[in-house]
Amino acid sequence: MSMVLKSALLVCFFILLLNEASVQDIVQGFIRDSALLPCRIKTGQLKVNTAHWRYNDSKNVYDILNGQGTTKEQDAEYKGRTETFPSEYSKGNFSLRLGNLQKSDEGSYCCFIPNAEFDLNKCINLQVREKPRGIQEKPGSNSGVETTAERIVSLLFPLFSATVLLCV
Repeated sequence: MSMVLKSALLVCFFILLLNEASVQDIVQGFIRDSALLPCRIKTGQLKVNTAHWRYNDSKNVYDILNGQGTTKEQDAEYKGRTETFPSEYSKGNFSLRLGNLQKSDEGSYCCFIPNAEFDLNKCINLQVREKPRGIQEKPGSNSGVETTAERIVSLLFPLFSATVLLCV
């Protein structure tokens, strides 16, 4: 196997490893806007219809029980500010839109999906800041979303390209 191919395979493996690592994804949003907190699984043959959203492992943000969204036990500060996508539950999408963001919303939001065969706990770090003057977003858009894995891959891609060019 040539040195170029070995280097390329090593870099690709490293990128895939980083992409699958348990690094918390980061979602950035602006005060008074909304942010989409992603939570998706590949359902395959599994029938998954329950998910729980929690803030800092303690506050109840939203529950999806047996395919039905419920705010019955939701903490007061999230009332009227959460939205999910019921038509997407069967596709394994339990993402949550949190509206009217406040600085106090910053922190870790975890989507916990219990299942007989596995448990999934996906956490998102929400960062909230003032919107810079002059930025106008379309209503309903999810501004500033970039995951940590995307950021790492975008930084490593030029390194990978340089490595391949140097080895040739």
